[in-house]
Amino acid sequence: MLIAENVERRGQAETDPIKKSRIANFLKEYWGVKQGRKKNRQNGGIKNTEDIADFIGEPTRNTERLMKLHDLIPQLQRLVSAGKLGTTAGASRSVVL
Repeated sequence: MLIAENVERRGQAETDPIKKSRIANFLKEYWGVKQGRKKNRQNGGIKNTEDIADFIGEPTRNTERLMKLHDLIPQLQRLVSAGKLGTTAGASRSVVL
């Protein structure tokens, strides 16, 4: 959490979608977020994708798209980081790969 907050505070995550993707996926793993946006009421309201979106300052749909970038091969991640491949195109490529 501290690393994610430091990167966010320095502003690096705002300019690099791959860094923001890594933060979002770290939070997903750390908080134990499952697929979907609904909170699990049986477990006392476990965190969900909307909570991740709030933390990183993105709309929920963008957060879901960013989280898909984490699964891209390194070559495509570099293209997204360099701005040569958009996040929407990159997210759709993660399904194909």
